[in-house]
Amino acid sequence: MNNSSDTSTLNSELSGRDFYANLYSDSLEYEAEWLRRRAVQTADSICTLIHRQGLNPSNILEVGCGTGAVLYELQKRGIAKSYYAIDYSSDAISYVNHNLPDVHAIVGDIKDCPQLFQGKKFDLVICAHVLEHLEVPQLFLKSIGLLNWQTFIAEVPLENLFFGKIKERFQDRTKHPAGHVQFFNNNQFLDLIAGNELNIINQNIYAPILTMDTLKFRYGNSSRFKYIYKIFTENYFPRFLGSFWTKYYHAHMAVICDRKKLNQ
Repeated sequence: MNNSSDTSTLNSELSGRDFYANLYSDSLEYEAEWLRRRAVQTADSICTLIHRQGLNPSNILEVGCGTGAVLYELQKRGIAKSYYAIDYSSDAISYVNHNLPDVHAIVGDIKDCPQLFQGKKFDLVICAHVLEHLEVPQLFLKSIGLLNWQTFIAEVPLENLFFGKIKERFQDRTKHPAGHVQFFNNNQFLDLIAGNELNIINQNIYAPILTMDTLKFRYGNSSRFKYIYKIFTENYFPRFLGSFWTKYYHAHMAVICDRKKLNQ
């Protein structure tokens, strides 16, 4: 783990968890639409890893599901037969229960999954864009080891790349607009996962790209400078700079894991 300590906070007082609690409370519908628009590429990445390994999960649990956008995308594709979800936000889970009635969603701390799902076995557990919001992600990953599952997928943004480190000198990361308190590069993410009794069997790195319609939805009311900046950094550059962009500026990285063997 790099420059974010285990007690990192946002805006001097808010933890990553408190950040989203306030966000869901104040603007649930807007946030749900934003997450829905972003979930397509996350679901694409999950499906890529599943298909590479030739998996056909019967059930899926998403931890830190938010408003269920990723599970909605996986349901549309018929990836599994049954879906489970957990999030600490009662507002988010109420949204899931209302809009995704086929998902078994509960309110709870994701670190309590072994107790909350005691006796349940999952073919696939998903943790998509959660670890960067946790002050101590190691605690969550250790708890995952106590849950009964066959395959585990985690995805995070890579924000501690070359240009990200340069930006850090001019921006206060405690005021991160998406509520992140952890900032990863490739090796830091892999070390975090491998250091918690998880065996990485495949990985996927891609450049997240926002459509022009989504950019307008998200940044249309921002200053003209910010809007244009986002058009270039969230659409043009990721599409045309390819591997240079994902290596030096910004990417999303997902890993698929099984349990580490005792003799490894």
